[in-house]
Amino acid sequence: MRSRWFHVPLLHSHGALEKKVTWLELFYDLIFVAAFIQLGNGLSEHVDGTGVLVFCGVFVPLWTAWTGFTFFANRFTVDDILHRVMVFLQMFAVGGMALSAPEVLRGQHVPFALATAGALFIIALLHYRVHQQTEEGRDYCFFWGGVFLVSSIGWLASAFVMAHIAYWIWAGATVTILGAPMHRRSRELAERYPIDFEHLGERYGLLTLIVLGESFVKVLSLLAAEGAGLDVYAQAAVVLLVTCGVWWVYFDDVAGAHVRKGPAKWVVWLYAHLPLQAAIVATGVALKKAVHFTWDEPAGAGYRWLLAGAVALVFFAVAMVDSVTERKSAELSDRARINVRWISGVLLLVLAPAGNLMSGGLFLALLTGVVITQVILDVAMAPFEENEHSEERLGARSLADRVQSGEALPVRRDLTESVRKGTPSAMRRDLYFYFMEGSWGRIFVAFLIVFLVTNIFFGALYALEPGAVAGVDTFGDAFFFSVQTMSTIGYGALSPETAYGNAVVTAEAAIGIIGVAIVTGLVFAKASRATSSVLFSNVVTIHTHHGKPTLSFRAGNARGNEVVDATVSITLVKDVMTPEGLHLRKLFDVLPTRARSPLFVLSWQIMHPIEGDSPLIDVDWDAPEGQIIALIVTIMGHDGTYAQTIHARHTYYPEDFRVGHRFVDVISQLDDGRLQVDYGAFHDTTALPTDSTALPTDSTALPKDSTEGTVRPEEE
Repeated sequence: MRSRWFHVPLLHSHGALEKKVTWLELFYDLIFVAAFIQLGNGLSEHVDGTGVLVFCGVFVPLWTAWTGFTFFANRFTVDDILHRVMVFLQMFAVGGMALSAPEVLRGQHVPFALATAGALFIIALLHYRVHQQTEEGRDYCFFWGGVFLVSSIGWLASAFVMAHIAYWIWAGATVTILGAPMHRRSRELAERYPIDFEHLGERYGLLTLIVLGESFVKVLSLLAAEGAGLDVYAQAAVVLLVTCGVWWVYFDDVAGAHVRKGPAKWVVWLYAHLPLQAAIVATGVALKKAVHFTWDEPAGAGYRWLLAGAVALVFFAVAMVDSVTERKSAELSDRARINVRWISGVLLLVLAPAGNLMSGGLFLALLTGVVITQVILDVAMAPFEENEHSEERLGARSLADRVQSGEALPVRRDLTESVRKGTPSAMRRDLYFYFMEGSWGRIFVAFLIVFLVTNIFFGALYALEPGAVAGVDTFGDAFFFSVQTMSTIGYGALSPETAYGNAVVTAEAAIGIIGVAIVTGLVFAKASRATSSVLFSNVVTIHTHHGKPTLSFRAGNARGNEVVDATVSITLVKDVMTPEGLHLRKLFDVLPTRARSPLFVLSWQIMHPIEGDSPLIDVDWDAPEGQIIALIVTIMGHDGTYAQTIHARHTYYPEDFRVGHRFVDVISQLDDGRLQVDYGAFHDTTALPTDSTALPTDSTALPKDSTEGTVRPEEE
């Protein structure tokens, strides 16, 4: 046991022990959120360019003070009385920053400067204490303690000068801290003392979560104070949907991502959180006002710009994080995700000025639609989640462990239904592959979203300049003019009137031509792709044929057209354990009695005699699941209708094998001489007579086929 009065600080090494967020850190975060709330209240009173600049100027030192302590807690472990007292003192200083933050917006800079100087000075003291009491990490504490000390002195000096001079000192003191990670000495220390990104990601995620919750608090407190009706409650639900969408984008995308290895990657990840969290605070301020946006008149320009700009900044910041992180469970390349973030942010920035031609309700609906589209994109691109317990939830254990422990194997799944993890981003599916592999519904939904978003974007561009298009009085007119331009309809009622309008028309016409070519090519490629209609029997039979134990299944050409020179290949998949204990999934060729059919029109019964060097010779048919993984059948042939090569594949699993059965006849002859295939009985089998009640395990003692010696048309 150790004394609670004094602990020697310990350097935390990444990977040594899991570092969890402490209760003190959580309590510490609440003070900063209170400061963000006060700062947001000040912004709501000054929704203009100056107010936004002052908001950013105050938010940055607040965030810097929080980040300074967070990095200290990430590198060192200490929780004695002295440490707690010092942290509480810094929390009081941050409380002073929170109380004085709105005063900065009113021109009073001294209280905020003094409070910030105190908060940064205590961070310097935390580093100085470690420098004095421990050997390991002393050089790290000397560097960063000096950085925070110099910055705190600058903030202290700014309290004794005029406001316009103080602001420049604030900028210099803040850049001292924010620029320090770029210093050569800082990079050397980062390599010597690696950052624990698991702990750091959790800390930034928790702060983001609490700041997002502030938006709910603002909206709900407004509704509670005003006692609004159902219409306002409905609009408030839409407003809160924006908050939910931002939460989804961050915690389903950023929070679970891994920072790529490379110089300055983690620095980009770190600095991207600064505009991200500032934008979330500003979004909460704007959403509180958005509850009262109406469908009768445009929303106020100030709050319209604040809402669109803040959400756009969220997307830009997330795109920056995406550019330096990777997701090991994503289906598509990360580049597509990054591009969509940037495009969505630009779209919102264009919607802000165009909002003067649309109602506030329509503006809010369009903005919410952009946010929800991001959620849909994330779900489509990464259908499987990944975190520290994902393998345990999926039951991911090696087959070797399962076999050696005698554990029952799970239900067989198609071999193509694999969960791909850790695929490099550049080798994942591209959009062309994604749409070609998917359903027609996927293409149509994607086309509809892209079509609407593109026309909303160009409609907003037309609305930027009044009179750019003759006859356009509302955003709806601009949107439908964009539709006419992109589709080259041109009814003549609407036409560009200015050089700006013609320039936008030119750009849209070019994009429309390219877009139509891409969509046409994609649809044609998908529609013209040859598909087969080969029907495989649901089961595989094992019976005696011509005195030999024989494996048998059948395939049918359900379409009935000519498939010329069809070939079949059969592969057995078995689990093999080497003498060294290495688990291998091995493939064995299973040779059919006839692997080629010159004309595959009706039904084809495919057989394999189990004798000699057959890979099935040693299978215990009472328990085949212990030896057989799957039996994969592939048929290829030239389709006369498509004039292309087609293929079909089917996989049989141990539970699909029927020992002592044969298929019933499905081919008969009509009175006019034509053959008839009864696909209704295609999968039916009949048990063969046997002398014992239990099926023999010796394949040479299988019951004989009662129809042996007869020739059925399907066997050809």
